[in-house]
Amino acid sequence: MIKETYATEELRDMMPYVLFFDGAVLAVSVIAGIFAGFNWRVYTGLLTGNALMLANFVLIGVTADKVVKSRDFRRGRFIANLSYGLRYVGIFVILAGLLTLETIELIPAVVPLFFPKLYYTFIYLNKNSRKEEQDNDRN
Repeated sequence: MIKETYATEELRDMMPYVLFFDGAVLAVSVIAGIFAGFNWRVYTGLLTGNALMLANFVLIGVTADKVVKSRDFRRGRFIANLSYGLRYVGIFVILAGLLTLETIELIPAVVPLFFPKLYYTFIYLNKNSRKEEQDNDRN
């Protein structure tokens, strides 16, 4: 059984939105495929991007746990910076390798990496709009 952490809880809450974003990207890919011809590398790119996004999110959660548990500020900052650098170098190496092997298309592979940012943007906007409504109701 996987230990329930803040990151796994966040990931579980985010999954319906990720599936929605994936569906939108897949729909655009299918429509573009109808007009421009289907390219299997678009779909392998989308799968790769989703795998990288999920792995990146989990690694961020693991790193956050380590940083919070580290009582030394300098060590925590070092762990966070090291994780950040290794994650992005890893993403770059994987994408560059798969592009070199011509097994993915770049855009569909990179788009899922922005899904968490979109999710948190929508959550923030929704939270603030509710707060404004409550403030207006009080007046």
